[in-house]
Amino acid sequence: MNLAKEFAAAGPGCAVANGLLNCFETTKVKLQLHNHAKPVYDTPTTRGVMMQIAREEGIVRGLMTPGLSASLTRSMLYGSYRVGLYSTTKEWLSGDGKDNLSHRMLSGMFTGGLGSMISCPLDVVRTRMQADAGVVRNGKYVTGLKKGDAVRYRGMISAFLTIFKEEGLKKGLYRGASVTVLRASLLNGAQLASYDTLKRSLNWKEGPALHFFCGFASGVIAQTAVMPVDTIKSQMMLGSGWKDVFATLRRNGPFYLYRGLAPACAGQGLIMVLQMPLIEEFRRLLGIKAI
Repeated sequence: MNLAKEFAAAGPGCAVANGLLNCFETTKVKLQLHNHAKPVYDTPTTRGVMMQIAREEGIVRGLMTPGLSASLTRSMLYGSYRVGLYSTTKEWLSGDGKDNLSHRMLSGMFTGGLGSMISCPLDVVRTRMQADAGVVRNGKYVTGLKKGDAVRYRGMISAFLTIFKEEGLKKGLYRGASVTVLRASLLNGAQLASYDTLKRSLNWKEGPALHFFCGFASGVIAQTAVMPVDTIKSQMMLGSGWKDVFATLRRNGPFYLYRGLAPACAGQGLIMVLQMPLIEEFRRLLGIKAI
C-alpha cells in the first residue's frame, strides 16, 4: 500500500513540473542539434533561440507545446519509478535504516535507470517531436531545424507508429537506450542524493522553503554532472551512431558536449523547484514521510 502511495505522489508531481517547463527542454534539444554549418538560428544561444522561436512560431506553439503529450506521459511513468521507488530501495540497501551518501546515490541510480528503461520509447518520441517542431505550410516546415522538410509525425501516436514501422524497436523506439539509461541513472542518482543530503545538512524546518532551495540546487548539480551524456543522447535519438558522435566531437571539440548547458540547468533547476515541493506535498497528503 505504501509503495502505491509513493507512486501516486511521484508521478503527478513530475508531470506537472515537466509540463509547465517544457519550453526549456525544447530549447535545449534545438541547441544541442543546431548545425552551425547550416545555421537555422541567427543567434544560437539560449536567449537567441527562444526569442527567434517565439517570434516565428509563437510562445505556446513554438516553445511550450512541442512534444508535450509525450513529455507528460513519460513524466508520469518515469517519475513514478525514479522517485516512487527511491525510499524503498534506500531502506533496503541500508538494512538498518541508517543510510549514507553511497546508499542514496545507488538508490537514485537504480530507480532512475529502471524508470528510463521502461519509458525510453516515450523519450525518443518526445525528443524527435521537439527537434522537428516548427511552422508547417503545405505539408512542409518553414521554420525550425527541419525547415524545408516534409512533416514526419502528426502527433505522439503517429510518431510511435511511424518510428516502429520504419525503424523497429531496437533501432527506433529504443535507439540510444544504453545512453538514455546511463543518463537517467547518473541524473537521478546525483539529483536525489544531493537533494536528500542537502535537506539533512541544512537542518531547516521541513517545509516549502527547504524543498524549494534543495530542489533547485539538486537540479543544477545533477544537470551539470550529466550534460555530456545528455548531449550524446539527444544526437543518438535522432538517428546518429557512435561514429557520428565522435565525428561531431572531433569537428566541434569537447565543449560541444556542454552545448545547451544554460537552458538545461535552468530547466532542470526550475523543474525540481516545482517537482520536489509538489511530490513532498503529495506525500504529506497521502500520509507518507518526507524524502
